[in-house]
Amino acid sequence: MTGKGLILVVDDTAESLELLTELLTAEDYEVHPADSGALALASVAVSKPELILLDIRMSGMDGLEVCRRLKARKESRDIPVIYISAITDSKERAEGLKLGAVDFVSKPFQKEELVARVETHLELSRLRLRLEQRVAERTAKLKVANEQLQVELAERLRAERALSESEERFRTMADSAPVVIWTSGPDTKMNINFCNKYALTFTGKTMEELTGDRWKDLVHSEDLELKFPHYRSIIAARRDYRVEYRLRRDDGEYRWMLDTATPRFLPNGNFAGYIGIAIDISDLKLSQQQWLATQKLESLGTLVAGIAHSFNNLLGTILAETDLALTDICSDSPAHGNVERINAVAIRASNIVKRLMTYAGARGIDAFAPVNLSNIVEETIQLFSEAISKNITLSLSLPRMVPAILADASQMRQVVLNLLTNASESLENQAGIIRVCTSPVCTSRPGAAKNWPNLPEGDYVSLEVADTGCGISAEAQSRIFDPFYTTKSLGRGLGLAAVHGIVRGHGGAVRVRSALGKGSTFEVLFPCFDALRVPLPDWFTRTER
Repeated sequence: MTGKGLILVVDDTAESLELLTELLTAEDYEVHPADSGALALASVAVSKPELILLDIRMSGMDGLEVCRRLKARKESRDIPVIYISAITDSKERAEGLKLGAVDFVSKPFQKEELVARVETHLELSRLRLRLEQRVAERTAKLKVANEQLQVELAERLRAERALSESEERFRTMADSAPVVIWTSGPDTKMNINFCNKYALTFTGKTMEELTGDRWKDLVHSEDLELKFPHYRSIIAARRDYRVEYRLRRDDGEYRWMLDTATPRFLPNGNFAGYIGIAIDISDLKLSQQQWLATQKLESLGTLVAGIAHSFNNLLGTILAETDLALTDICSDSPAHGNVERINAVAIRASNIVKRLMTYAGARGIDAFAPVNLSNIVEETIQLFSEAISKNITLSLSLPRMVPAILADASQMRQVVLNLLTNASESLENQAGIIRVCTSPVCTSRPGAAKNWPNLPEGDYVSLEVADTGCGISAEAQSRIFDPFYTTKSLGRGLGLAAVHGIVRGHGGAVRVRSALGKGSTFEVLFPCFDALRVPLPDWFTRTER
């Protein structure tokens, strides 16, 4: 395979097939064209592609049937399929997605959009394969360790005359392992009769508090209700099993555990119970989620930048033409008013495009200079405080001296204003408090790196905007920085997306902590420029309104 990857293009229309082949070949992809569903299936059997572009409506075997057969085969079920079709029927689209397709591209398509979607799904597919490989490697290591432990246990059981010595050896080995190790008896209720020292330290419980079925008190209620009933038949059949669940740690935090259990048998073949190894995989799951989220944002940013650039060129032409038309048309002509309205609409559209470009990270480096973030906040709040409801109290904590950051001052004001506006709207004209503070933060200190895993360790300046408003649901938090996503009836969904784009363009990071009915806190970190500290005026140490 050469180039950036192998793509199979399936379309029974010769012109469309030729266009797609030439377009992707120009992008340095190796392209295999197929003008029918049968030829496509035969091509996959000979040379497995990394991605398939598939037309839905084809003579003979249509695209839906081709996708159904691909997903039914083990060797081709993991190949991502993108439909390319002019259909607008939502039911037919839904049927295509149910069959396993990952995306739709409508005809006629834009080259930039098609290339961006192809690159995105290829990267996601490769990322999934890498993650599966890592999990397989980790599982293999775990299986080896489990087999070694099983061999040791079998030896102990066979040596009945040295039973006591073997038990002590097993306990010593288990107690030295940095994972949870447990054993159960031959009943199917999974009553634990032993767990190692790490399990006791992890849970903060004694052996008596974990043995029997008391360990279930530490499992998250949702996992206990939804997952464990499924494994009863496996346990009754005395088969190996693996399960993920949340276990409450000594500090009260629920941690994701990967628990692998293997049945134990006595020399006479009688079932003796299970032995299990539970590993804390919370950090691994978080890393995977953050990795996928980063890939999503980067791909979305690339797509948005391309679209915004194209629209910006079109709007520039419209504005230039309307200016010329307004010059040539008399002011008392009816057409003059029409052109003026076109010009106004184009200007509003241009402002939206600018916000999209801000989300995508467009910035001018010449505008960057060392600035004091507290000064920026002060200036913005003096303007903002005149426009908010009298029921809202502003509580400010701005240090006299903070490290300088290298930033575009106008974009910093936009960040502050957007966060303040969001906090004000969350209060819904009710009495409440908006708290704003800046402070230096060092991510190399214990615990700080965990909160900001995607930032290099170093010195930063923090901007925190908190409110006592309605709060944000967990589902909304996962999409709150996406462009055009909004929970407001009159919102465009670009305010927080612009904040995210500006922060990312300055080498910083932003996060939100919130719960419904309990307010929200947005925290932004910007890297320090140097050790320079610019003092605020003496009178501005703490202001309340």
